Amino acid sequence: MTANPLEDDLDVEETPTIVTDVAANTALSPELTSSVLAAATAAEDTAARPGTCVVLRIAGARGGRRFDWPGPVGVGDVTKWEAALRRLEQAPAPIVALVDGDAYGPAAELLLVADYRIMGAGASFSFAASEAGVWPAMALHRLAAQVGIGRVRELAVQGRPLSAEAARACAVIDAVAEHGAEAAAIAAGRALFRSCVGSEIAIRRRLVLDAVTTRFEDALGAHLAASDRTLRRVRAVS
Repeated sequence: MTANPLEDDLDVEETPTIVTDVAANTALSPELTSSVLAAATAAEDTAARPGTCVVLRIAGARGGRRFDWPGPVGVGDVTKWEAALRRLEQAPAPIVALVDGDAYGPAAELLLVADYRIMGAGASFSFAASEAGVWPAMALHRLAAQVGIGRVRELAVQGRPLSAEAARACAVIDAVAEHGAEAAAIAAGRALFRSCVGSEIAIRRRLVLDAVTTRFEDALGAHLAASDRTLRRVRAVS
């Protein structure tokens, strides 16, 4: 995590906020994986504080630049990266993410684990690709579960990018920020989760993600358990 000039605008004191800068504009490296793990760890450590929110500021590719992803690494490195994304996705806190630049490759993969996703006007969303085709990241699975097979086919099989505006129209992201309005967009995302309980949003996130692959009868127990937790919490504060 890094200190940054936007902290005053993010009103960190009023609402507990974990601000993490992630440089997702280079090939896979231990530093990139560690930065994602740092955000997940911080969220886990502060989960008891109501309203805690993770804010990811992701540096994406600029000027249409594309780079080799994941680069000259082994499958073990990819496994660690995917595990870091999964850990963040299961963090007991809402995640608001802003990509500065294009959401290409790792920036796109990271964006898809967030609960509220922001891209800049004029930017694009695309998976990394090479002469062998689109990189077969777990992001393909996430996107198929979230917005359907048709959109994933366009991105993963045809290899076409989405403009930020098109990504917003099909619910891949939640907001498009004009230049200079990034802090306001982050604040709007954080406001949605101001009164949330981190452990509870983690449960809701899991229920939604599991819904695509779980039969109704198999999902019922998990939903009833979540309902029971909520009823107990309501009774405890009333």
